[in-house]
Amino acid sequence: MSAPAGDVDNSVGEAGRLVELRQDDPAWLDFVAAAPGATVFHLPAWTRVVTDTYGYRAAAFAVRDDGGRLVAGVPVVHARRLGGRALVSLPFTDHCPPLAQDGASLTRLAADLARWSRREGVSVKVCGAVPSVAGWRETTVGVEHIVDLEQGAEALRKHFHETHRRRLRQAERSGLRARVGCTAEDVDAFYRLHVQTRCRQGVPVQPRRFFGALWQHLIAAGHGVVVLVETPPARPVAGVVVLGWNGIAIGKFQASDDAYWELRPNHLCYWAALRWSCETGHRRFSFGRSETRHVGLQQWKAGWGGEAVPLAYSLTGSSGSPFEGHGVLDAALSGVIKRSPTLVCRALGALLYRYAA
Repeated sequence: MSAPAGDVDNSVGEAGRLVELRQDDPAWLDFVAAAPGATVFHLPAWTRVVTDTYGYRAAAFAVRDDGGRLVAGVPVVHARRLGGRALVSLPFTDHCPPLAQDGASLTRLAADLARWSRREGVSVKVCGAVPSVAGWRETTVGVEHIVDLEQGAEALRKHFHETHRRRLRQAERSGLRARVGCTAEDVDAFYRLHVQTRCRQGVPVQPRRFFGALWQHLIAAGHGVVVLVETPPARPVAGVVVLGWNGIAIGKFQASDDAYWELRPNHLCYWAALRWSCETGHRRFSFGRSETRHVGLQQWKAGWGGEAVPLAYSLTGSSGSPFEGHGVLDAALSGVIKRSPTLVCRALGALLYRYAA
């Protein structure tokens, strides 16, 4: 599933051609480990979650300096959409901008990727911003709410919106219990809530094997946890999957049972996620992507005291939108899924998500 190491373009320039590396190449691993802006989404482990589920071929595209050291790069998969081949960094990922030693290196990477795209006739999509060089188009797809954790959990709580503080107190008095887990059974419990939530929203659901790979490559390896909120009989009613690395924790998936919403389990769930992130030394917590049209969700996330950072995706080599896949699927299938059994939601996700990268 990984691309063989080798030069992608022999004509880019004297100082550091664009190269395609395996994601387990020691040079790429060292580069990611040293990059201050890298998140768990830049780790090969996250890419393996995606490739194990959907069969994409993974690689890293990078440029070198005169001494042969990597100075900029981005993890990618070779995907096949309904409209043809594409290079994507990365499917099902909220934010995965290129990593670079400096601005000049980042600009060279962007220019070389655009040149490669034209020559190969393959579009390149990056879930992040790239420098404004010829061939790239950028679209703002929403915002990412980020909370500074360095003040500590209790100080952080004082900055929540009053509605959030009130509902959190309500949840704490309700008898619900939040716990942090990392077992395969915890992931199974979350997945049941996840399927229920996605069906209620009218959105296709990722296959069970996606969450199996998530547990195997990330959670079991110490790069994440599952926060579950349970009733006194230990019935899970809300959950969030938090991934963390390099001081940055990310709430990647959230789900809940709407029959228990009046007890405010989601507030208790995210409070536990924020406390865990503080206690384990993370400096920032990301609530993940909120699409532009989801104003209510953005307001809910803003209530936790975070900063709303515009989220831009970039595309070269195609006339389509950098965010074409998920919106099209959601709009076309929402009504069908809401009126159909759970099996339909899961089957559609297994069938279509591979082509929505």
